[in-house]
Amino acid sequence: MPISDEAYNLLGEKGKPADPVFPDLIYSDSRNADLYRWMIKAGIEKHITFHCARHTYATLQLTLGTDIFTVSKLLGHRHLKTTQIYANVIDEKKTVAANKINIGL
Repeated sequence: MPISDEAYNLLGEKGKPADPVFPDLIYSDSRNADLYRWMIKAGIEKHITFHCARHTYATLQLTLGTDIFTVSKLLGHRHLKTTQIYANVIDEKKTVAANKINIGL
């Protein structure tokens, strides 16, 4: 999967093809517990999980003009319908933005 140059630079030295990219990363509910502790320390009260990063990534890509087909492929979705959920978020933002201007008619 393609990644940005910035993300690539953060990865550090390239390992062997069979090596994991993040050898110390183990996905589990305990990681969400770690995230929760970090949020508490930061004063964030919203419910956030690591999966929220995927949602943010998809929403930002669509907001910045990446077409939905490309976003779908970047997320590894089999069906475009799955990615459409993120597009609905963008549509709601557009409606809110359009209604911000009120000239009192």
